Amino acid sequence: MKTNTLSNISGVNAETIRKYRDRCLLRPECNPENGYYEYSQADFLNLLYIRKLRGANLSLDSIEDTYFCEESDTLRQGYRDTLEDLQKQIRLLKRKEMMLRLTYRHYERDTESAGSISEIQSFGTKYDMYFETDGIPEEMNVWIRNVDLFTLVINIEKYFFEAATLPVRIPFRIGMGTYQEVLEEEKIPIPETAAAFPEGRYVSFFLEIDNLQSFESTKLEEVRRYLKENGLQPLSDTTAYLYRVTFADTGYHFHFCVRLRVG
Repeated sequence: MKTNTLSNISGVNAETIRKYRDRCLLRPECNPENGYYEYSQADFLNLLYIRKLRGANLSLDSIEDTYFCEESDTLRQGYRDTLEDLQKQIRLLKRKEMMLRLTYRHYERDTESAGSISEIQSFGTKYDMYFETDGIPEEMNVWIRNVDLFTLVINIEKYFFEAATLPVRIPFRIGMGTYQEVLEEEKIPIPETAAAFPEGRYVSFFLEIDNLQSFESTKLEEVRRYLKENGLQPLSDTTAYLYRVTFADTGYHFHFCVRLRVG
């Protein structure tokens, strides 16, 4: 049979068949009169076998090695290596699924709108750490390497929610944070310097900033009024998560969903 016929009945595209032939994994007869390759039933069976091995994620190099080895150790090793790689991929996919579910749960609950303030019950302790003005704390390096497990956060001192008067601009710190269950699952140690935010009652609001040192104090007016009208006291500094980033003429605009623990 010709290449196209073999392709149709095997489900392997013609270009791939030619690649296998060039690597001598397929060995059809070549008709000297017209230069066409003629594939036999043995070639067809061998092609299905290669397709099965490739479907098990064995590399072409591993497959090629098995053809020139009298023992089956090479094939077994190929399967062992592939299983190990697959298990690593499964662990990574489970990790991604965990964080996607967590992130989606936040986005499903939180809707960004001007002046939107709500109260939520947070479950599970969250830990935040912050970048320093003179660099990144050494214990944060492992957090940065695993950034997909973390949210980007801002820390606003609780003083600014209870003070009688405010300065024109409010300073804050930026950093990273995640939940205790995530750190324990991934066996990432919790630094002693990390700020803990236990489960409990939180006031949630959105804050848009375009300067990473401070923002206008007027942006806290609504939440300060909400606390006063509802008789709520801030119990800690804020935690947060970076909801989205937008561009404007002035540059980056960072939209944070901020959480303030209250009682």
